[in-house]
Amino acid sequence: MLVRIHGAISNCYLLLGERPILVDTGAPGDLKRILNALKSHKICIKDLALIILTNGHSCHAGCAAELKRRGGVQIALHVGDAELVRNGENGVLVPTSTFSRVVRPFVDEPFEPFEPDLLFRDGFSLEPHGVKGRVIFTPGHTAGSSSVVFGAGEAIIGDVLRGSMLLPNKAREHFFCNDPELNNRSIVRLAREGLMRCHPGNFGSFSGAELHRFLATTTGEVMELSSEPV
Repeated sequence: MLVRIHGAISNCYLLLGERPILVDTGAPGDLKRILNALKSHKICIKDLALIILTNGHSCHAGCAAELKRRGGVQIALHVGDAELVRNGENGVLVPTSTFSRVVRPFVDEPFEPFEPDLLFRDGFSLEPHGVKGRVIFTPGHTAGSSSVVFGAGEAIIGDVLRGSMLLPNKAREHFFCNDPELNNRSIVRLAREGLMRCHPGNFGSFSGAELHRFLATTTGEVMELSSEPV
């Protein structure tokens, strides 16, 4: 079961398996929202099997240090973003539009630094942590961006893409992307997973078909849709 936690500017996700896993920790100031969501499912911080960060930006790692301090839970992050969280800074945010340049000063906030417990390079299985799924490397937005693929064709995709601010079930280019070419390769990798549903770090979820439509529209690459479970 997947539970979305609405933060101030981004989404966190709670995976309810044999043991719960928290994916992303929101921006600084989102701690109360996360604690309330855990409480509503009768989960203590120390019950979490793992915290996974899809990237090292403040809107995903903002409450990680405090959650780790309160519950002793391990935090997993790709090695490519390790320095971001060690410094508690976003590093370079490359805007993808004029609107992105306008909002950048308002979202580029520092956060409490911390040392990740589990640094990975290519990804890893979540089955030892009680959830049927795996973490895969999907860089581009940042050097260490990753996604969580699980269940019957669902994925938490971080900031590879975002949802639409106004329209349901629509995929949009994220506001910031450090390497667009690498990010496009990550979109292709996700499309090859045969996903039925994508859950982004910002705004609403969208279908696997919408992921393919975005891919075809932006890169001209058309891939055969698959309904096979991941």
